[in-house]
Amino acid sequence: MGNKWTDDRQKLVIAYINSGMTVAEIAKQMKESYFSVESAIKKYNLRDDVNEDSIIQKDVKKVKRQDIDKLAKAIGEGIFAHYQVISLKEPKALKSKAKREETSILDISDIHLGMINEVFDSRTGKKEITYNMKIFERELGVLQQSIFEIHQILSNAYRLPNLVINILGDIVTNDRIFPEQTFEIEKVVGLQVFDSISYLTKLINNLLTVYENIKVVAVVGNHGRSNPNHYNEPVENNFEYFIYRALQKQFQDSKRVTIVVPETRRYIHNICGWNHLIEHGDNMRGSTDTAIEKQIKELKLNVGGFDALHFGHFHSLKEREISDSVIVKQNGCWIPKDNYGFVKFKNYSIPKQHFFGCNRKRIETWGYKIDLRG
Repeated sequence: MGNKWTDDRQKLVIAYINSGMTVAEIAKQMKESYFSVESAIKKYNLRDDVNEDSIIQKDVKKVKRQDIDKLAKAIGEGIFAHYQVISLKEPKALKSKAKREETSILDISDIHLGMINEVFDSRTGKKEITYNMKIFERELGVLQQSIFEIHQILSNAYRLPNLVINILGDIVTNDRIFPEQTFEIEKVVGLQVFDSISYLTKLINNLLTVYENIKVVAVVGNHGRSNPNHYNEPVENNFEYFIYRALQKQFQDSKRVTIVVPETRRYIHNICGWNHLIEHGDNMRGSTDTAIEKQIKELKLNVGGFDALHFGHFHSLKEREISDSVIVKQNGCWIPKDNYGFVKFKNYSIPKQHFFGCNRKRIETWGYKIDLRG
């Protein structure tokens, strides 16, 4: 029997230690026993290669990060290198007899997987949990079932062979954005990353039941960053970048699924002859409608080249009218009554996501705001 603690697995353990994970967390991440990991660390002297100045100390406010770029890349590359493709049978898609062809577009953003959200319930005088992993799983089921039902209704009139999914970031909630965040999470960011890959993989594969082809275009958000000050951080350091790269690996042999992972925080791609600009939205300053709409107009003036703009970040679903030549889809989040969103954006969030259709003549033909509460 070969040695399971190969050089690659040893390097991964070192990366996890550098990220601040405990032996117990590493063991859970690598599906090993606590004593197996502890024994490997001692046997191979893995702590000797740890940069003590770069370790993330969860219980102190000041964190030394002398080599944060190398650390983030080491973790990300370890995740990508050791990702094991999920064995799934690709289903056959239903085919409509309708002649008019349309493309479906789904926006997904601000899942914040791994987050716990609690609010005060004035009726009971107690805290109410409005979001956690259990609620997320239920919402994911609602999203999938809603798409199935909408597709069934529309397929009587349209042929809907293609689905485009815009993933707009903040898929994970992370665990190191601010000091008190440990009170608002169920699991560390490493587990959030692996769970995100698994859930998104199964969602995409399940949607192949009704769609012949699926294209996913994914940009990173601000919560996937590897350090609190993310604006000068390379996209490749963002945890979500490695989620998307793992999805590429998962579907690399599929002839029906295409995963596009830009190395920029903003990206334009074409759907039915229309240019769609996607980004997370955290580059926009302020939270009022006036401030946001002013920046969208400036974006159209300075960047140009797009017919539709998709972004999330503000945790509220809206359709904005900027001009007669551009449609704006501001996507919602998955967190009911998000405390952070209320403090920052002054509104209690409703978990909704955009789902709409287009063809070569019209940029939007039908539209639904899928309420994840069911």
